[in-house]
Amino acid sequence: MVTEQKKRNFFIYLIVGLILFYVVHWLVKLYDLAPATEGVIFFDEARLDWMRANWSSKSLIDFSFTQSSLYGGGIAFFIVLMFYFRVNDKGRYRYGEEHGSARYATIKEIASFRDKEPENDMIFSQNGRMGLFNKRLPFNRQLNKNTLTVGLPGDGKTFTFVKPNLMQMNSSFVITDPKGLLVRETGKMLEANGYKIKVFDLVSLTNSNQFNVFHYMHDELDIDRVAEAIIAGTKRSDNTGEDFWNQAEMLLMRALIGYLYFDGKVLKKYEPNIAQVADLLRNIRREDEDTPSVVERMFEELEEELPGNYANRQWELFNGNFEGKTMTSVLSVASSRFAVFDHDAVRNLTARDSMEMEKWQTEKTAVFIAIPETDKSFNFIATTMFTMMFRQLPKTADEIIQGLHPTCKPEDLLHIRLILDEFANYGRFPNFTETLSSVRSREISIDIIIQAISQLKALYKDQWETIFNNCATLVYLGTNDKETMNYFSMRSGKQTINVKNQSQTRGAQGSSSQSIQTIQRDLLTPDEVARIGVDEALIFISKQNVFRDKKTNVLQHPRAKELANSPSDDNWYRYIRTMSDMDDWDANVNHDRVINTTEKQVLEADLPFSLAS
Repeated sequence: MVTEQKKRNFFIYLIVGLILFYVVHWLVKLYDLAPATEGVIFFDEARLDWMRANWSSKSLIDFSFTQSSLYGGGIAFFIVLMFYFRVNDKGRYRYGEEHGSARYATIKEIASFRDKEPENDMIFSQNGRMGLFNKRLPFNRQLNKNTLTVGLPGDGKTFTFVKPNLMQMNSSFVITDPKGLLVRETGKMLEANGYKIKVFDLVSLTNSNQFNVFHYMHDELDIDRVAEAIIAGTKRSDNTGEDFWNQAEMLLMRALIGYLYFDGKVLKKYEPNIAQVADLLRNIRREDEDTPSVVERMFEELEEELPGNYANRQWELFNGNFEGKTMTSVLSVASSRFAVFDHDAVRNLTARDSMEMEKWQTEKTAVFIAIPETDKSFNFIATTMFTMMFRQLPKTADEIIQGLHPTCKPEDLLHIRLILDEFANYGRFPNFTETLSSVRSREISIDIIIQAISQLKALYKDQWETIFNNCATLVYLGTNDKETMNYFSMRSGKQTINVKNQSQTRGAQGSSSQSIQTIQRDLLTPDEVARIGVDEALIFISKQNVFRDKKTNVLQHPRAKELANSPSDDNWYRYIRTMSDMDDWDANVNHDRVINTTEKQVLEADLPFSLAS
């Protein structure tokens, strides 16, 4: 607490001065009444004795002033004024906070961030909650809803943070589900409460919704975004030598992706998909030096139909700047990058779209994205998906907020939370820091979950601090990383403590002394950060003291009985996602009414219509 020397209240000094003036006036009058002793001029002791013995005989009220009583009272009043006008101590003091004012936040302080309706809260710990909707909170409690959680494997990130927040069911959700279990454990609960469930499975590549990036491309700027996402998602290092090849490959990617966009979407010939880039790469080389390749002829035809289009301009730049061995190397790198589409399962996963991103903010939706934890071959597909997500979601929100959406009004806009568990495993998202800082006003929030700061630094370099700064809430569950310990120790702040020093001298004339002084200390030293209880969490809310609390117990949530724990549970979510027209037919047909027959039997059957062509 900052304390300045208190300003003196003149009115109080005036009252004291007047009272003292009257008291001295009254005493002087009493002194004058006492019999004088001959030969004594000043301070006649006999008179003083008389005053002590006879003070009660004089009325306490006496407003008849004499010259001597006025002098005496005036001197007393002047002395009081001297005390008022004495030199002010203009120092600034922080009593008990000389070296730091950090302390733990109280439950009452943290409770001020809650919504009046518990189901509208985000859950950080047993007592640490924050209302999800700023419009329902006081102005001084309106913060962005981005969070960053740090915890080791086994610290309960899923059990104490992800599941409790899903169970609130107060928004749409996009959740990374590395093990593919979360959808099984929570899917039935969500579906029973009106949620549409989407699953994008990059682990098994089957029984999944499909994602076609071209479905979400609306202009030629999206060509750059997709190309950049693919390069970023498969980038192996940050050395400057590799940057040359990335730039060369970027031109090629823009040209090929742009060709599919203009030829397929703009000219409306077909619905393109990203796997077709691999097909273009296979046909880009000339079999005869004097004969244009298949792809070259395709670009020539596109130029005739759409003169000066962006794809052709990129194609000309690529061919004009790279040739011979350089071009061969670039083509080899690109072909290697797209080799994953040689797998029919991967090609099928991206052939069409059933994710329906444009509906996530108008219909309650829970999207579970399973990404391999060890195999990073498909990282760029996930990176591309998130890149388009960060493009599509703000676009939809802006249309609704600005009244441009064809069916939804601003009050229909749903909040959507992106809960990104094992965030560091997905590769670098292009322009992620800008996205993180801009989504707040669009009812979008991002929950980042990592194991240590070093993971974030490896991906985003110096931008890791910007990512931290754009998250109004940090949740610490545990770490073994030294840098992470130091950061949260620093974030906890410094406090002032008292130190008692004692000394003792032995001997015939022994003595002892004791002194107390204040010193500075970390509220939590780095090793204390590492040693918080297994069941404890540290909650750092912007502009607040750190809150030390017990972790959330998901089993204490009102909807705990709706969760599943194993395949034998009735609440275990079982789903089928079709990935082709034949799968659709097979999933929806009544097999009891299917008749197995041969073509010959059909042709020989007596039908009421002709099968002749």
